Amino acid sequence: MLDVMRSYFKMDLQISKAHRYLGRSLVCIGLVCSFLAQHGIKAQPVLPPNFNSLAAPGPAFEQPVGVAWDQSGRQFVWEKGGKVWVVVNGVRNVTPLLDISEEVGNWRDHGMLGFALDPAFLNNGRFYVSYVVDRHHLMNFGTANYSPSTNDYYSATIIRITRFTAPGPEHVVADPGSRTILLGTTPQTGAPVTHESHGCGSLVFGNDGTLMASIGDNASYFGIDMGNAWESYFLTALTDGILRPSENVGAFRAQILGCLNGKILRLDPNTGNGVSSNPWYSASAPGSTTSKVWALGVRNPYRMTHKQGTGSTDPADGQPGVFYFGDVGQDSWEEQNVCIEKGLNFGWPLFEGLTQHDGFMPALTENRDAPNPVYNGINCTRQYFYFQDLLKQDTRQLLGNFPTPCDSTLQIPSNVPTHLHKRPSIDYLHGILSRVGAYNGNDAVYFYLDDPNSPVPGPRFGGNAAIGGPFMAASGFPVEYQNSAFHGDYGQGWIRRFKYDETDSIESVHDFATGLAPMCWLGRRSRRVSLVYQI
Repeated sequence: MLDVMRSYFKMDLQISKAHRYLGRSLVCIGLVCSFLAQHGIKAQPVLPPNFNSLAAPGPAFEQPVGVAWDQSGRQFVWEKGGKVWVVVNGVRNVTPLLDISEEVGNWRDHGMLGFALDPAFLNNGRFYVSYVVDRHHLMNFGTANYSPSTNDYYSATIIRITRFTAPGPEHVVADPGSRTILLGTTPQTGAPVTHESHGCGSLVFGNDGTLMASIGDNASYFGIDMGNAWESYFLTALTDGILRPSENVGAFRAQILGCLNGKILRLDPNTGNGVSSNPWYSASAPGSTTSKVWALGVRNPYRMTHKQGTGSTDPADGQPGVFYFGDVGQDSWEEQNVCIEKGLNFGWPLFEGLTQHDGFMPALTENRDAPNPVYNGINCTRQYFYFQDLLKQDTRQLLGNFPTPCDSTLQIPSNVPTHLHKRPSIDYLHGILSRVGAYNGNDAVYFYLDDPNSPVPGPRFGGNAAIGGPFMAASGFPVEYQNSAFHGDYGQGWIRRFKYDETDSIESVHDFATGLAPMCWLGRRSRRVSLVYQI
């Protein structure tokens, strides 16, 4: 057996999710498939030659969403409800590393979904979690109104990122007094939660020791949410200051630099501030939202991974590495994205997949964080730019892409951030259709994957919930599997292999494993099933 890599997918309850992790160097692509033992239901995946499905030993967990390894080989399994367990040689410690169940809002898609060990964990015992906060805890903890047995779900709240320290030498139980909130100290400083999904995602360390965090748009998934969606909690969020009035624009929050929703963040793990080499960092306000933003325009990037071996070791260089993530689509297109540098805009909600979203693109909406400097109320009556003014489709044309709405001979001034759409490396339909991007002259075009003229060969496929899986670069793995990202889809139950070149451009797509879901969430307790390559 090749001892190279382990990864993990867990099929989550409620709205078709799966969660990814990278392990230390053990071979495989793993799945967590929950099942009702009394029904005798087991996943029967179809695998490539030399791969086998093996049950992995170990205890059962309550809604596990990921696992990480420290350098000594111990497993750290975190559960959606707010517990983290240490597992040594298949045996789980009696006492959890962390239990913040009282604080975590474990409802619908929300809970404690992000966890990361500090790169120096064996020396400093530090680890990090991201979670949705139970509203009752958020608004009442520390007051006479607080009750540890009370929850307040389906209501406005926030996402929080918190650091804990487990004292040495074993680092097996967190010190409650070490609790340090890096994001979301108050209701006004966390990422807003105004609906049932698209909340917190992954925590991943860059090669330079900076902490990367993925956060969804938290807009309503029922329709074209431009703000004031009746099924959302926007009124309470506005009253509490969780949401600023200019952020009451639904999915368009993903395009506001001053809002934490719909972003990839890059944080200093010591302070929670932005890093000085971030694209919109302000030395006078290092703790501001814009100082923390690394990339924007994402909908639900709940699983993200760092491509091992990429990035500088110096945070000042602004090169933490390359990050692969899936972004769950709304009506049609799922995305597999690659974030290769700072300041990228992945397009949501004006774009879904490679092309524009026909519901949001015509929904002209003001970005009230972007005043129009040529507005005078007479010749120019547009006081604010529309989001549509500031984001355009990808093009090879470098100049003249952003005319002002009042005078097409003038370009929007450079102090107002504008963006070209960073197209996904591949998208696929809620059916059986997949596409890759290309150019025709300066213009962005696309090809269906099985088109003979497609620059990227591969079989046609589709799905419903994109999972950002691990990247395999290890030379010990068979050559055809090297330099590949292994992504999954919950809705259609597959893992596929996406081959990339040295510039992180997609080269080809290959089937890998099918027949994995929807049977993979039928109960609350789970066992692990690993897909192991043998020679």
